[in-house]
Parts: sequence; structure tokens; C-alpha cells
Amino acid sequence: MKRFLLAVFTAVVLPLYAHAQGFDAVIDNIVESYTPWQSVEFSGRLKCDRLPLSPSVKMYMVRDSLLQISVRAPLLGEVGRLNVTRDEVLVVNKMRRVYCSEPAESLFELWPSMLSDLQSVFLARVAVLGSGELDAENSAVVDAGDDGEGNWIIVPQTDPGTLPFNYGYLVSPAGRTLAMMGAVTGKGSLTIEYSYPGRGEQLDITLDRSNGKKTEATLEFTSVKWGGTEMSPVRLGNYSKVGLKEFIGSISK
Repeated sequence: MKRFLLAVFTAVVLPLYAHAQGFDAVIDNIVESYTPWQSVEFSGRLKCDRLPLSPSVKMYMVRDSLLQISVRAPLLGEVGRLNVTRDEVLVVNKMRRVYCSEPAESLFELWPSMLSDLQSVFLARVAVLGSGELDAENSAVVDAGDDGEGNWIIVPQTDPGTLPFNYGYLVSPAGRTLAMMGAVTGKGSLTIEYSYPGRGEQLDITLDRSNGKKTEATLEFTSVKWGGTEMSPVRLGNYSKVGLKEFIGSISK
């Protein structure tokens, strides 16, 4: 793991691995391990060192077109909702009865593959930012190297200045993603470690800031079901629409 973290921070030695022995085989293993999907439903719980409770989380995704996340607190029911489509980003704070709704057009102009990339993160799949989930075609811009413990470090290469951060993945020989990391020089890093208990999936998330502050959270999805059911829309008739800054303030109250 330490070598993986260092490699993503530097992204300097990794081009030397591009023709490492077994590179084509490991890419094939990764791509072939991905189940084709159209929709998927996750159920689980969020644990965070900054939260007094561990709310339950339900998520529903339609490939490349919809991401829904519902957060429920004990005895209170649903307290928050995120709904992302190609047309709109909607976040709802049911406790404060406010919501923020913004057109998604500008986001997709800046980040055309935003929705599919986020979906890949939750599905624990290697994504090449800007060209989607890893496949036979975009693997041409991916470098790979053995981490010394039998796993593979996978780092997409981009033109200098294209992205303000380095990112990469740690993948097992069987093609399962073990970790993802993004690092901004002088700012900090975000690391997601994946594990697969039973039929579920666990994401251990660590945000390290350059000022030494750290936030840790765990998403424990006890159920990951292909298919699933879309969530009913939130009725917003009695809610107040606010700007993004005010909405963020409503969460921290």
C-alpha cells in the first residue's frame, strides 16, 4: 500500500512500467471481471468520525444517466437526498426543509464523464477520467506496475497540466480494485480502500489535508443488487429553495 501511495503522489516512475510483463493479461482480467449493468441498488450504512450517528444509506444508479443517494437517520426517517441527472443536480435537507437545485449543464461541460466516473467509484471500477471505465481501448493510456506484493498499480497518464491532480488504483491479480487515490501536490489526498465482505462492498475513505487535518468515513454496503428500483421523487412543495452556500450552511447547523 505504501508503494502505491507514493507512486500516485509522484506519477514519475510509473511510465517505466507500461510494458511490464503480464500487463496485457492483467488489463484483460480487470475488464473481463466487470459485470455488464444497466441499473444497480446499494443498501448500507455510513460511519464517520465527524458524525454522532451512523445513518443508513441507500443508493440507486442508472448507467450514465442517474445517481440517487438517500440518507436516513434512526427514528427520523429520510433526512437527506442527492439526485444527479444529466439535466439537474438536486440536494435536499429534509431536517431544515430546504433544497438546492442547479442545472447540470455547466458541470458536464467541465467534466463530461462526471456521472459515469462517480458510478465507477461506487462500483469499485478503474476509470480513466475523461474516457470512462477501463476497457480495451482506453487501456492504451494506462501504465501498470507490480506493487511487490502481487497486486498491480494502475495509473492513467494524462498530458501535463490536463488535470490538477495525480490519481491511480491498486488492483488485485483477480481484477478487483483494492484502493483508489487522488493527490494534489501541496493540498492533500483522498484515498478509498475497498473490501468485499459477503455479498457487499465496503469503502474506507480517508481525506488527508496538507494542514494535517484528517477525515475518515466508511460506507458499509451490505447489499449490492443489480437492477433495483428508482426512488420516488421528493415532494418539494413545502420546502424552500436556497443557493448552494446557504444549503451547505444548513447542513452544518
